[in-house]
Amino acid sequence: MKYDELNLQKLRALPIFEVCSKLGITLYGMGKLTRRATCWYHADKHPSMHVNKKKNIYKCFVCGKGGDVIRLVQDYENKTFIEACDWLVNEFHVVLVENCPTRSQISDISFISAGPKTTLVPLDPVLVKKSLSVDSVFCKSVVSEGYLSQVQLVAATNRYRLGASKEGGVIFWEIDDLQQVHTGKIMYYQQDCHRDKNHTPTWVHSLMKDKLPAGYELQHCLFGLHLLGHTDSTDSTDKISAVSCVPVVASEQSSSVCSENKSVSSVQSVAKNNSVVSIVESEKTAVIMSVLCPECIWMSCGGLQMFKPELLAPLVNHKVVIFPDTDETGEAFKQWHTVLQQASKLYTFKYPLRISRLLEDHATPNQKSRKIDLVDYIFDGHTVTE
Repeated sequence: MKYDELNLQKLRALPIFEVCSKLGITLYGMGKLTRRATCWYHADKHPSMHVNKKKNIYKCFVCGKGGDVIRLVQDYENKTFIEACDWLVNEFHVVLVENCPTRSQISDISFISAGPKTTLVPLDPVLVKKSLSVDSVFCKSVVSEGYLSQVQLVAATNRYRLGASKEGGVIFWEIDDLQQVHTGKIMYYQQDCHRDKNHTPTWVHSLMKDKLPAGYELQHCLFGLHLLGHTDSTDSTDKISAVSCVPVVASEQSSSVCSENKSVSSVQSVAKNNSVVSIVESEKTAVIMSVLCPECIWMSCGGLQMFKPELLAPLVNHKVVIFPDTDETGEAFKQWHTVLQQASKLYTFKYPLRISRLLEDHATPNQKSRKIDLVDYIFDGHTVTE
């Protein structure tokens, strides 16, 4: 295909300010990273379209429309996807790569995108707003088992927009960096904060059936990806107040683990500022680590088999560190490492992708037999230095 993943990456990397200039879009303001334009999707009397140079995206905070430079050309010029790509190639004299790696040329690749994805049709964000709650068994057990204090839990719930189902399940919403809702995973936990394996997880989109938006097609994204879009992920009117929550008794461990556990210090040493994106397997780990190690932006792939190269595409301009779970054979580490290799071949990352050997090198044989993750390791009380 003419526009495979590598060539699309080249087009999406074209500077958005310059693309706007060639399209004749007037940008207001003198900001180095963000400027504004009059939104072309609706009758906009004041410039409400934000154009972000660093992320190379645009978004209107009135109507919610936005996207990358290809989508910009598509919608502004009323072109098809291919026509928009052709326009960018011609205007910017882009040299396309004709011999991109194929499935037979790249060994051990289990996934390669077969061209451009379908334009995302998101779910209604009202679903997220209505579900926001700390009443799930998961949220209550995170506090009762001493992982977080009640105040920390409320902050984490607001940060990740955690929801609750009528049956007590927690809803982990998949929301991208444009604040578009892809879907939500409903998971069930026991009182000890371990997964209820007798209760199969479900997806919000599968429960909606005929209520889905026209043209909706599931496209997964990393849990926590929305944190790249805003430093404060919820509007103040949508937040849960720690004062209004029913208090749950927490152990002393949650208040001291951040300052005393050297395992946390080991993770903190990886990230010197919050521009580092740290990816773990489970949503539970991401939520807890966001409090224990706020130096990083914590995301989750939702499971080892869910970790695919295309999930990393939105992170090409960020420092990324992967923290795999561990096991007796090291198979999980190998699989995560393979995905990073695949992603590096498919996308051009500004910084080298990194994978942490913390658990591989320091977890005990017993811990590896239990297939622990980062949070398990920290709360097992081990102290290490890297």
